[in-house]
Amino acid sequence: MTREALLNTPEPFTPPCVRCGRATAAPVVVGVTERASGPPMVQYACPQDATRYGAGPSPDDEIGQLPPGRLA
Repeated sequence: MTREALLNTPEPFTPPCVRCGRATAAPVVVGVTERASGPPMVQYACPQDATRYGAGPSPDDEIGQLPPGRLA
């Protein structure tokens, strides 16, 4: 690693939109996919396309889930 690489301004986080594929400087999380190993995969959308995915989580996402540490 060079000194310049450590001291330069970092690149902005611009993930691609899951719908249109364009890089966005204002990403909105629209989905998270859990994986068996490793961190979850987060899906982002641009603000224009994020409205297509609706607000979340919905009551259906929360019903039936117990708080951490509680047994069924």
